[in-house]
Amino acid sequence: MEHAEQAPSSHDSNAVGERGFVGEANELPKGYFYSPFFLGTTVAIGFNLMGSTAGFALVAPVIGQIAVSLNSTDGSVIWLSLVYTLGLAIGLTLVGRLSDIFGRRYFFIVGSALGALGAIVSGTANTVPVVIGGQVLIGLSACTGYSYAFLIGELVPVKYRFIFNALIFVFSLPTAGFGAAVSTAFIVHTNAGWRWVYYLLIILNGMTTLLYAAFYFPPTFHQKHGRDTVMQWLKNFDYVGLLLYTAGLVLFILGLSSGGSLYPWTDAKVSAPLVVGFLCLVGLFVYETYVDLKEPLIPMHLFKNRGWVAAMLSLSIGASVYYSQAIIWPQMTANVYARGRVEWAGIVSCLVGIGITIGEIIGGAVAKNFGHWKIQCCCVITLGTLFLGLGALCNPNTPGMAMAFVFIATTFIGWNEALVFPICTIAIRDQEEIGTAAGIAGSARSAISTVASTVYSVVLTARVTETLSTQVPAAVIGAGLPASSVADYMAAIAGGGAHSLLDAVQGLTPEVLATGAEAYRWAYTDAYKTVFLTSLAFGGLGMICSLFIADIEPLMGDKVAVTLTGREKDREELKV
Repeated sequence: MEHAEQAPSSHDSNAVGERGFVGEANELPKGYFYSPFFLGTTVAIGFNLMGSTAGFALVAPVIGQIAVSLNSTDGSVIWLSLVYTLGLAIGLTLVGRLSDIFGRRYFFIVGSALGALGAIVSGTANTVPVVIGGQVLIGLSACTGYSYAFLIGELVPVKYRFIFNALIFVFSLPTAGFGAAVSTAFIVHTNAGWRWVYYLLIILNGMTTLLYAAFYFPPTFHQKHGRDTVMQWLKNFDYVGLLLYTAGLVLFILGLSSGGSLYPWTDAKVSAPLVVGFLCLVGLFVYETYVDLKEPLIPMHLFKNRGWVAAMLSLSIGASVYYSQAIIWPQMTANVYARGRVEWAGIVSCLVGIGITIGEIIGGAVAKNFGHWKIQCCCVITLGTLFLGLGALCNPNTPGMAMAFVFIATTFIGWNEALVFPICTIAIRDQEEIGTAAGIAGSARSAISTVASTVYSVVLTARVTETLSTQVPAAVIGAGLPASSVADYMAAIAGGGAHSLLDAVQGLTPEVLATGAEAYRWAYTDAYKTVFLTSLAFGGLGMICSLFIADIEPLMGDKVAVTLTGREKDREELKV
């Protein structure tokens, strides 16, 4: 660690990207990258990401089944997705910053064990509040999995960070890519149903915990700070910043997520958290900027780094596309294309997750070969935006074209993420802050994508209300339904189209039913067209951000930021 200890202050504006490395790859012992410690750690990171993505991708599709199984009718089951998002947004910065300071090993062992504990709680729960309680722990644990960029990045030479990220993404393909299909299979083919989602999470997080405990030995606190004591660093820690950050992000995301779904936007339960959370976040940046802190939670010099800020914003806007399509595309599949084919709809709904993950794998694998980082980022975000916008050309008679456009678009968006997330770990002043830089970028990704998802949901709700109320009544009246029965017909369809409800509609005929079903499909299509066009605005912002991506080519060398020291008796042998 002598190289890192002799590095100049990270607040010096010179020599960007050259500090905090422990040496060159050729200085490591022969066979280091084939050692049990390195290979075991790599597999642990892969399983960690698999379990973390499963905490959302597998749970979200079965929320309805959980509510029915546990006789929940108050709508509280929606918190299963909200608490996951909250835990991820808050925890990423904390895991990155705190593990930079105090060492990573026990943060990741305890974090993955927390996910297993949360899955045990949720998987054995008999009430929705208990399931939500376990999901809180799963969301916090997911911060360790989504820290893959700096966890694997600091262990390998800089020039290999992209391809190792691609390797880690391969692990997440079964969950992030095929999550809905896996969840549906559990519902259809097992007696335990949705509980098998949590049983799988127990297995994945349990395996991750054991792998980290057995193989992951990064630098300890004393290797980082010499004779300093933990208490000295705890005394200097930024507790005010921690309070403002946590309170601000929780309240702001809570207000955004609950508005229009749990409560009306005008309700004080929405506006109060939004306002207070926003003020706390403003106060955080003012406090971190103007107060002289020995160990700030948010090092503000990161935001003076144009290349890092551009990569962070591009990452966040790309994720906005993913989260919005992860919500909207399954709805479009069910409402426009499925025509009662439930299993087909479940498989097609996976296209967004599959596209993103395959894009991440391809992007990481070929990134270094293409080089020209700014041009590469501009091209993939532009193509992703273009193909997503082309989704507005689709109609109920073109399911194949819609699937192709969505898959191609999300593949390029995933490719963009495979580029910009590692750039967030490279285009920084000091590699000793790699966790902080990646953690803040990850938290911003969650927060900004929540804002974008809210915009998409508001736009979609407004358009669906308009198109259904104008197009469907005209169509069914034209097919012979009395105008006086339109309200009953619309209410019956909104109630799920049960025969008992439809039988009560006066003047309903098979022709009216067929015409109404077709009218619904076209009305939903027109609403989704607006969402695809809205995506052009977010994609355009991503394209602008890409113009400011840093040129990292001079940094793509053999330097390694951290080595695994292994067990106590192996440390001298593996010392750089």
